[in-house]
Amino acid sequence: MTPASLRAALPSWRDTPARAVLVDFLQEVTEGETAVPAEQRLAAFDNDGTLSPEKPESSLTAFLRTLPPAPEMPAATGPAATDAQEQLAARCNGLTVQEFEERAESFLRAARHPALNRTWPTLTYVPMIELLDLLRALEFSVYIVSAGSRDFLRAMAATAFGATREHVIGTDVEIDYREGRLVRTDRLIPRDRGPGKPAHIWDRSGQVPLLAAGNTTGDREMLECARFALLIDHDDAEREYSYRDDQALRVASERGWTTVSMRRDFAAVFREV
Repeated sequence: MTPASLRAALPSWRDTPARAVLVDFLQEVTEGETAVPAEQRLAAFDNDGTLSPEKPESSLTAFLRTLPPAPEMPAATGPAATDAQEQLAARCNGLTVQEFEERAESFLRAARHPALNRTWPTLTYVPMIELLDLLRALEFSVYIVSAGSRDFLRAMAATAFGATREHVIGTDVEIDYREGRLVRTDRLIPRDRGPGKPAHIWDRSGQVPLLAAGNTTGDREMLECARFALLIDHDDAEREYSYRDDQALRVASERGWTTVSMRRDFAAVFREV
């Protein structure tokens, strides 16, 4: 693809240095003598805060509030409550994988973001979804790599991200086989957070990312492994939320990562419905 066609594939990105650097990189790794073989083109994206909102709560935290409390465990009331993954493990212990997915799908069809009043699968950042689609057109394998629940994200992968289930990596529990059924346990597998992200990408694909995108210090190790790193800066209080990870921004500046300002670089934040 030519630089002009790459820019045309990102209509919700403003004509700013961030888009120019991104387009130059994609042109470099997909065309001519500098092209990276298609089988080595892997991109990894965090979810909460990178592809979809995490304020005032994430979709997983909202889902937890719809589940009955686990015995001897307090109800989740927000990000500061008992760890969301521990909550999910305890509350869904004993469900079959099909039962869990049915509950997740029911929530995702009906529940709405408390401030933006839209269902969670429709609340993805349109410039980032355009980037996912462009990368797939350029023969990248695109993975969603989240500290949140793998199986919860699988339930919304196709609708929200255009992703297949096998391209979702996340934290979850061990699954037991019991008399012909796959059943969730309360035993958490190693967390998909910090150094766990690039480790799990390698486990799944045998590669490290060529391009990675995140928004917090929890994504640092995944971004460090990538040849090209995007850091999303939430600085748009009017169209979304304004909150900044100063440590991540400092590291991005030191390492030459591309910082994407939602206020400056995104012509639109969400799709019109």
